[in-house]
Amino acid sequence: MEHLGTQRLETRRLILRRFEPGDMEPMYENCWRHRSVTEWTSYAPMDCLADVQNNAKMFTEKWLCYDDPKRYSWAIEEKATSQVIGRMFGMDPDDSICQVDLAYELGPDWWNRGLMTEAVQAVLTFFLQQVGFNRVFAYHAAGNPASGRVMQKCGMVYEGTLRQAGKCNHGIIDVVCYSMLASDYKNKAAD
Repeated sequence: MEHLGTQRLETRRLILRRFEPGDMEPMYENCWRHRSVTEWTSYAPMDCLADVQNNAKMFTEKWLCYDDPKRYSWAIEEKATSQVIGRMFGMDPDDSICQVDLAYELGPDWWNRGLMTEAVQAVLTFFLQQVGFNRVFAYHAAGNPASGRVMQKCGMVYEGTLRQAGKCNHGIIDVVCYSMLASDYKNKAAD
């Protein structure tokens, strides 16, 4: 494996790039101010722009630092509008078993357009082909099946439902796990 950090990725409709300080307000307005987004997260809902830094501890100097080559945190920018509409991040990369946990958020005005599927496919390719992870996995709350549909559309394989294994703003929840192995990716590309 070769950790490359957050690299700029481009799809037909999106640019995935590092966050910049000026992205805080559009990220809040387009994504985090909506309860429909934060209800499935583990961080406190944000009621105002100041909550982004003060409560959620995002967009701080430390959060914006990309010095660590194992830090994978992308702003999702829509090409047509140049607006930051969501984010994608790889959490807890584990070199001992070559895996990373993938998570994502998208503002509700951009749901049901295939944009998150497009972004996840780009990151899966980056993680499995360029970085060299063997396994990329993702969880979603059982009560949020739309997130799971993204995983399914990207060819991730259902691994199981863990009962009462997670916690979000709904409380303790069942979590559904999907993954893609490097071999799955190669087989999918060969089809």
